Amino acid sequence: MGKSSGSTKILMSGNEAIAVGAVEAGISLAVGYPGTPSTDIIEYLAKNFSGNAQWVLNEKIALETAIGASYAGKRVLCTMKHVGLNVAADPLMSISYLGVKGGLALLVADDPGAYSSQNEQDSRFYAKFANIPCLEPSDAQEAKDMTKAAFDLSEEFSLPIMLRSVTRISHSATPVEINDPRPENPVSLVKDPAHMLAVPSNVIRCHKELNDKYARLAEWSVTSGFNKVTRSGYKKGIIASGIAYAYANEAGAEYNMLKIGFYPFPEKIIANFVKDLDEVWVMEEGEPLIEEIARRYHKNVKGKLSGDFSREGELGPDAMLPQSTDDTEIKACLFSQDELAKRPPVMCPGCPHRELYKALKEAGPVFTTGDIGCYTLGAAPPLSAMDTCLCMGASISKAAGISYQGIKRVAAVIGDSTFLHSGIPALISAVYNKANILVLILDNSCVAMTGHQPTPLTGQTAKKEEGGRVSLKDLCLACGSASVEAVNPYKIDDTAKVISEKLAADGVHVIISESPCVLIAGKLKKA
Repeated sequence: MGKSSGSTKILMSGNEAIAVGAVEAGISLAVGYPGTPSTDIIEYLAKNFSGNAQWVLNEKIALETAIGASYAGKRVLCTMKHVGLNVAADPLMSISYLGVKGGLALLVADDPGAYSSQNEQDSRFYAKFANIPCLEPSDAQEAKDMTKAAFDLSEEFSLPIMLRSVTRISHSATPVEINDPRPENPVSLVKDPAHMLAVPSNVIRCHKELNDKYARLAEWSVTSGFNKVTRSGYKKGIIASGIAYAYANEAGAEYNMLKIGFYPFPEKIIANFVKDLDEVWVMEEGEPLIEEIARRYHKNVKGKLSGDFSREGELGPDAMLPQSTDDTEIKACLFSQDELAKRPPVMCPGCPHRELYKALKEAGPVFTTGDIGCYTLGAAPPLSAMDTCLCMGASISKAAGISYQGIKRVAAVIGDSTFLHSGIPALISAVYNKANILVLILDNSCVAMTGHQPTPLTGQTAKKEEGGRVSLKDLCLACGSASVEAVNPYKIDDTAKVISEKLAADGVHVIISESPCVLIAGKLKKA
């Protein structure tokens, strides 16, 4: 991404704005694992950033890689979706104690409504748990501004800084001002065992330092400009955070507004705001974190805990409309019981996973533990070929757990990228503990569900450059699998025969279904 002379405004999504903010802040590295709604940040940087942008195998590795770059004095952006933060929680909890060197911004994109996720978890609680700051933008411009501020704040307090986006911020567009980037930090790798070794002799001191920083950050938030009050002169108020602040602005001019964009903050901010108000509404996507605080200072707080907003799904732009309009037709429309026809996602026509599932069903009765990816759609009719789905990499572990109860004919279905993400240790464990399972690895030559990102199996990097390449068959054999066999899923009868044979055998057997995603097959042939 080249320099702009001066500044200009263009329409950008929140994810693009975060990427631009990171470049303007002088990053040297961006790392992440693809997961909607965060994926296109690394995608944008891979195409528009002259520096290093990488896909790595999972979110834990991403954060650890980012920490290494930070130790070298460089600024680094690390991206993931909310469930990915569960995977990265181990290094996060310790690096908050130790602190960072170069600025480290951790972008976590939550998915209220679970449009492409297995839960709706609220990442603000992770920031609170780790005692690190969290910035929450309300539009794309603020996403860019907060990203830049995160790096400065990270270096000032020697802490990783979380930036929480949500689906509507990540994927909606607003005008964003583009500025020239600052120079990258010079390389500076200095030994500092007191703040680089997470060992018992350092823990108590580092914990105290962290608590002191957290208290200072709460006071810093008062003058940060990210938490601000707008008075209307009326007796009603709204406290809103992130995208919900944009929704709150639709409620009408009679509401006083308290915008929360930075955590932690002194509770006196809320206490002072609600004083002398008759009614206080709290609008936030996710759990009622702010609302619980507000209830300590006012008797008439309305929100999720009062049942005025649902605790499930998205808050949405119309949340306050029933309170701010007297139009009976609008209210009738809002509360209409007529629902739009459901349009659940389905596998693409010609998808090789469809054929694999047909072969699996033809092989006879089998209990199939599933995983996260395009192939999860095989759980739906008419295939109904998957019996469980939990989290990345869990299919093999669950299948092993079932087999230890003496149950035969258990298969685990997992994608190539998901296997690399967190399936390898599960496969080794199953071999080590003598499970009797069949592992079906559906290798479609990409991370298809999130936009066809490359993997180490393709040997192509995020920047479409040649990288190292890993053999899936050799990897499975090295894990100790009793056998590893590749099949063409479009040859259903042949595939069903192999599946049937392996289901009847003892030990851990692996079948690799080799066929590229139909949406990239043509491109691979040209290459």
